[in-house]
Amino acid sequence: MKTVENIFEAVIQQEGTLFKQPEVFTLEYLPEILRFREKQLRAMINHSRTLNNDHAPTNMEITGPYGTGKTTAVKKYFELIENKFNVATAYINCEFDKTENQMLTKIYNKLYKKSVKTGVTTNILKNKIVNYLGKTEKVLVVCLDDYGSNKISGDDIDQINKVMYTLLRAHEIDHKAKISLITITNRRYINFVLSQSVETIFRPVNVNFDAYTLNEINIILSDRCELGFARGVISEEVIYMVAEHAYREGDLRIGIRCLYDAGRNAELVGSSTIGREHLDF
Repeated sequence: MKTVENIFEAVIQQEGTLFKQPEVFTLEYLPEILRFREKQLRAMINHSRTLNNDHAPTNMEITGPYGTGKTTAVKKYFELIENKFNVATAYINCEFDKTENQMLTKIYNKLYKKSVKTGVTTNILKNKIVNYLGKTEKVLVVCLDDYGSNKISGDDIDQINKVMYTLLRAHEIDHKAKISLITITNRRYINFVLSQSVETIFRPVNVNFDAYTLNEINIILSDRCELGFARGVISEEVIYMVAEHAYREGDLRIGIRCLYDAGRNAELVGSSTIGREHLDF
């Protein structure tokens, strides 16, 4: 009779046979090709042509429904401009980093490539960021994601306004501190987030992301399956079922997560293929 320890070792050491690259089903995965978002990326790049002259891009507001590739597009845009120009980028999710100190710490850590010491004040962080930009002459592009989320309180909004005001006026401390801001939200900013003092200097251009069509979702999910699963383990019919579910829910991310869960469900029962019975909807 096998002991509990034997069973544990047998299960924990078992190699999955369905996944080739499971990371392609995570939210952090950045596809090499961004399907159906060329128009939006082109607009973002067009608003960044000033980088050719070492000036910050135009401030941008990225809008659109949930699960339409907004965050992924910004991260791809960051990758492109960092590879081409003397640019530093910082991505901040305002649902998790809500205070002025937390947001500035995130920027500091990205610029200096090390974690800030505990207890460093907000004013010191501001000065460190401005000093870094002045010395390196890098352009800083900061993304504030989910800054219009329903989970963000009035106090959080005050903190966001403080950070935006600080960054947008950093050039008054050092003219070499060139900073551009990008916000990501599913609602337009003007009615619910910005204070008047920030709105007058932010003045972003809007880049809107329309909802994906059913066919677009199906193609994107098929791409993920081709990269993430071993050959032949999932049929086009099952992928389409997942695409229809994601389309009904209005969120591509639901489809991506559903595919990952289906693969795990199939592995748990020892199936060599992923079928309808492994889908959790």
